[in-house]
Amino acid sequence: MDFMGYVKKGVEIVKLDRDAISGVASDPGSFGPAVLFFGISGLAAGVSGAVVTGGAGSFMLLSGPVFAVIGSFAGVGILHLLSRLMGGTARYRGYYSALGIGNIIRWALVVPFLGFIAALWYLPVMVVVTERVHGISTARAVFVVLLPAIVLFLIILSVIMIAGMAVFMSIMDSGTLQGL
Repeated sequence: MDFMGYVKKGVEIVKLDRDAISGVASDPGSFGPAVLFFGISGLAAGVSGAVVTGGAGSFMLLSGPVFAVIGSFAGVGILHLLSRLMGGTARYRGYYSALGIGNIIRWALVVPFLGFIAALWYLPVMVVVTERVHGISTARAVFVVLLPAIVLFLIILSVIMIAGMAVFMSIMDSGTLQGL
């Protein structure tokens, strides 16, 4: 299949077409295009970042695709491991391919602000791809997709709380608030 064929498959996956998901997951030639699709979404995010920052974030044009591809291998790896722990049966390559081709929705990130809203649709895409490719229930697929986000949120919240406490303790120790 050529590039445009994978673009069409990506649109079908974004429409949550389960047959398209299965077809891409079982297509041995879809891995390379999936990597490319992740890279293009990183480029789209980089273009948006450069526009929003008035060119100050131009480094994002080069780093966006690189970090998107590297992050995709790690991110899909985490989701794959969680899916397997939930009883999933897919192979990493097929799962990566289906998520990567479905990542086409994140190309909308090229449009500042509005692209982010469109890219949120990738969450249900991830759930349906996880459910279909790994052969697990919808509830388990939702758990697999949301667990890493929840853990990341809790880590960030903890870091913010620890930093806040450190600043507060520093202020208290310096005597700035002694009169209070």
